[in-house]
Amino acid sequence: MKRFFRTIGGKLSLFVCCIACLCLLAGSAALGVFLLEEPQFYTASEAEIYTDYLSRPLRGYGYSLLADILHQHAPEADWGNAVWQVQDASGTVICRSRSAGGVQDWGFRFDYGYFPSNEERFELRYLWTSEEREQGMEVYTVSFALKEGLPMLDELALTARLVHVGWTLRYAVFFIAFLALGLSIASFVGLMCVSARRPDTEELRPGALYRVPFDLMLALCVIGFLLLCLLLDGATSSEAATLAAIGLMGLLGANLVLGLSMSAAGRIKGHTLVKNTVIGFCLRKLWQLLRALGGLLGKLPLVWRTALVFAGISLIEGIAILLCWYETDNLAVLWVVEKLFLFPAVLTLALQLRRLQKGGEALAAGDLGYVTETGGMVPALRRHGENLNRIGEGMSAAVEQRLRSERMKTELITNVSHDLKTPLTSVVNYAELVGREAPTEGKLREYADVLLRQAERLKRLIEDLVEASKASTGNLEVELAPCDAGVFLTQAAGEYQERLAAAGLTLVTKTPEKELRILADGRRMWRIFDNLMGNALKYALPGTRVYLSLEEQDGEAVFTFKNTSREPLDLPASELMERFVRGDAARSTEGSGLGLSIAGSLAELQGGTLRLFTDGDLFKAMLRFPIVLIRRDASHPPKGECS
Repeated sequence: MKRFFRTIGGKLSLFVCCIACLCLLAGSAALGVFLLEEPQFYTASEAEIYTDYLSRPLRGYGYSLLADILHQHAPEADWGNAVWQVQDASGTVICRSRSAGGVQDWGFRFDYGYFPSNEERFELRYLWTSEEREQGMEVYTVSFALKEGLPMLDELALTARLVHVGWTLRYAVFFIAFLALGLSIASFVGLMCVSARRPDTEELRPGALYRVPFDLMLALCVIGFLLLCLLLDGATSSEAATLAAIGLMGLLGANLVLGLSMSAAGRIKGHTLVKNTVIGFCLRKLWQLLRALGGLLGKLPLVWRTALVFAGISLIEGIAILLCWYETDNLAVLWVVEKLFLFPAVLTLALQLRRLQKGGEALAAGDLGYVTETGGMVPALRRHGENLNRIGEGMSAAVEQRLRSERMKTELITNVSHDLKTPLTSVVNYAELVGREAPTEGKLREYADVLLRQAERLKRLIEDLVEASKASTGNLEVELAPCDAGVFLTQAAGEYQERLAAAGLTLVTKTPEKELRILADGRRMWRIFDNLMGNALKYALPGTRVYLSLEEQDGEAVFTFKNTSREPLDLPASELMERFVRGDAARSTEGSGLGLSIAGSLAELQGGTLRLFTDGDLFKAMLRFPIVLIRRDASHPPKGECS
């Protein structure tokens, strides 16, 4: 079936079917509208409707016929399918047509009133009822009889046939219209599908007129159709001829529309409907010209381009003012048109600038993955948007590289520390054995002591490296439990009181009157205190005080460590938290420079913070932990508390 409809015969069948269905649709739709406007087709009999519709043209012809007779112009010819006679008030026939001699039954009679005494103007009335007769009026009766079968094609015959068809199809016409509509759509769609197709190939095979520009072909068809309409309109002289001309023009118009639709379908399939047009060709050339001008403008700086656009708009406004100097209305119209063009352009430019602004704000806020949409932007703004996107991509790559480097460094420290720890343990153990087994000679004993001391120092450094690596990556296990914050302060004071005194330092402590409880891991917490107090022991100036206090601030327990540095503090406080940074630039003291970094990481793992402050030689560390409220029951002491 598909192959058949792609042949010339199949396409012709679909074409004829579509035309026939369209004609049927037009006729049924017109008849349906006519029936809806004439409800008597559903309330009266066919004979009554027939008489009513034929009476209308006969009544008008009777008026003109009687007027001619009263003006002494007596016609004798029949009026198409109707024969006639005219009688005066007494019933005497004063005039009749040639074929009216043998007529016995006059089916239509119409009375007209005439005032013979009115000499100023001719007055003739149709009398609907006998009560409309007036004093001094002469009454004439015009009678009509129809010829058998209405052999002539005139207005009476057309009216009679229309009444018969309308009466017969008064209910079925709407179903016919819907059926014709469905068949028209189906045949039209089928015809469009097989247009420009051949049964032996799937490739497009358009017709001979395919290369003719579609808009030119459309214009020629429309002009030819209009000229033909004018010729037929001048050639028709009767109502029957006019109806025939209308039907012919409708049929011709349907054929033209269907043929143009087939051509358009083939062009759409080949993607040449717009391309192969005169208008499309002109628009493409205009677009190429505008692009060339845009390319020339694109080479100019943005300021110069803006100045040229402004000058062009001003020039157009000046020309419009000169042309419409005395036409205020035209000038106002041109002003409105100009603003209608300028407003979308300015609004589009503002929206594009807003997109660039949002992209800059996103990058400033740290959202490096934000992509500024540059589609539809003017070239200068598009380049700026692309630069913003490249900035985000570059920054993302740099951040990713930095994070990868940090991860690799942390993993390197962890792995190397683990690799060094095992042989170092053996060195320490054997250094102890050498110290025990060595003779009492001074030099050998001294060498063994140095070896043991440095091995222990290296072991502590490696342990600090491992712990710093685990703390920064969050791999340390932390068991949080309610703790009395004052216990840590008391423990630190007891542990370091004598050691600080031996170094010439005085420890000053300050504890709150009430108990402050925090969630912490006792073992990790003591490591923080040990690092901070050991830092004071190493770097504090002898003969000064070391302050250790605990107080409550804004719902937090705040530990404060303060001491006076022995060496000048030339480093910012934030740099002191970095790894391997020590308070003495000469690095003459023992230590790895990891203590403060480890303390900060451990504080964060327990939900606290560690911040450093320097003011001249004053060093201050503030350790903050949120205070928790614990309900105490004397009979059931809390479980899991740190000691």
